[in-house]
Amino acid sequence: MTPTEWLRRFTAADPCIQGVYGHEAVFRESQKVWEETLRCFLTRFGNREVRLFRSPGRLNLRGMHVDTHGGFLNLTTHQRETVIIAARSDGPATTAINSNPAFPEISFSLKSLSRSPEFTLEWGRFIAAPEVRTRVRQAAGSWQNYVEGCALNVQHRTPGQEVPELVLAVGSNLPRGAALSSSAALCVGLVLAFSTWAEREFSPEALILSARDGEWYAGSRCGVSDQAAMVLGKPGQCVNIALRPDRLDVSSRRIYALPDEVAVLVVDSQTERSLSGNALIAYTPNRFAYSMALHVCREGLTDLGMPRERVQRIEGLPDLAPHALDARHGLAMLYRLLERVPETISLEVLRERYAIPGLDALYATHFGNVPPPQRPHTFPMRGPLLFGIAESERARIFPDAVETGDWTRAGMLMSTGHDGDRRVGKEGQPYGFDISDGAMARMAAERLPIERCPGVYGASTPALDALVDAALGAGAYGACLTGAGLAGSVLALCPATEAPQIAERLRQRVGSSEYAALAGVPEPFPETRVRDSVVTNHVVAGAGELLPYSELR
Repeated sequence: MTPTEWLRRFTAADPCIQGVYGHEAVFRESQKVWEETLRCFLTRFGNREVRLFRSPGRLNLRGMHVDTHGGFLNLTTHQRETVIIAARSDGPATTAINSNPAFPEISFSLKSLSRSPEFTLEWGRFIAAPEVRTRVRQAAGSWQNYVEGCALNVQHRTPGQEVPELVLAVGSNLPRGAALSSSAALCVGLVLAFSTWAEREFSPEALILSARDGEWYAGSRCGVSDQAAMVLGKPGQCVNIALRPDRLDVSSRRIYALPDEVAVLVVDSQTERSLSGNALIAYTPNRFAYSMALHVCREGLTDLGMPRERVQRIEGLPDLAPHALDARHGLAMLYRLLERVPETISLEVLRERYAIPGLDALYATHFGNVPPPQRPHTFPMRGPLLFGIAESERARIFPDAVETGDWTRAGMLMSTGHDGDRRVGKEGQPYGFDISDGAMARMAAERLPIERCPGVYGASTPALDALVDAALGAGAYGACLTGAGLAGSVLALCPATEAPQIAERLRQRVGSSEYAALAGVPEPFPETRVRDSVVTNHVVAGAGELLPYSELR
């Protein structure tokens, strides 16, 4: 259909369109985005046959920082979304416009870019080629890299068939920097647009990986959890799954629903994530050590007498859960393993004792942008590893608490997970979880369930901690940051009947002078930002093409 025909459908509130959103208020908010984007397309490209694609934001209720290590996740959609209007181009180039004037019009020739000699390489080698990196650097900070990356990856996955050049209009009501994965939503929508116009139906796995690869072209090294939430999402449903990006298979997913008796509030901290300078140096060692942890665990399990062939089957965090290590004595074995993992470890010991493949290249990936005198050579090990094992286990059992209506337990899993990220306590004092040898011995003697151990990952901020504490103080069952941390949003699991009052208490906190100081701004946030800072999550349909199934009468 043409944009004018689609506008008629939205004006008439077509039931098939409304069904994607499930709630009248949610549909009305998205209607504004669609209508604005359709009019932008009309103004720039005229009234031609178009196809419409959408991708929602995402939440992860439990399973933070574990997706790249095969840990369990609890993914669901968020109602705010990115929408794309797409048509075949009349010319030799792909052109994209955005309803947000902060993103200027872009244009490139997919045909020319895909005919470079490097394009025949495996995708990872292609995006690392000097010519490609130069092109990406020249467009640094531009959304062009995402559009190019997704178009090129669809072409890369469609050998022998020419993916058409398109004209695109993009719109979104997803707030940037709020840890709701606006960049992943853009990439999922773009892959849908290019693959559909190429008449290629991607499997869920291929769509997830293609969207991730589009982000990798732009310079990100994200995992696949954000894309999976958007692709696998269904109205009213949550997805519990452990993802292994190297052999992605979504068939093992477990589907469950949050009943109407609870609500999830999404609280925008009004802070933006920035990994530069001292923040980068403070944050990255945990991530680097985390990447080494499985190698260190295999060595420790060998020392504990586990047969080597069994040790080699330890491939991800779920394999280190107590029930996976040993049906009867797994918890004791895990605590003995953790005692053998050093609290901190040096780069030299990692290199000499563990002989980790690609260690130096991984170090360069994490710290190559840090001035050499400031690059760390000693890293936390036990804390991040404990966090990862415990967090994956919290995420594995989270659906059980939901399905039995044990909201106290569900909230505990969320809040304990946040404690692993926490930087300050309720009174503003530095927060730390004891991971000493003595503490490990005490927890082992008490047979403390591993999901009750926060671990130490430290991706929160004082502002995020303050919002978590405000939610808990107002009566939420549990609260935690979502996404990578350091900024973005907090989630609060609440009794549905009390959600409006809890939301108002959170807005009061966001609007206070004390919170402004924590957020690093000179004065309290304006009323409009405070009012919009807390929304109730609605679980809408996952990403896909919007189809005109019904006729207007």
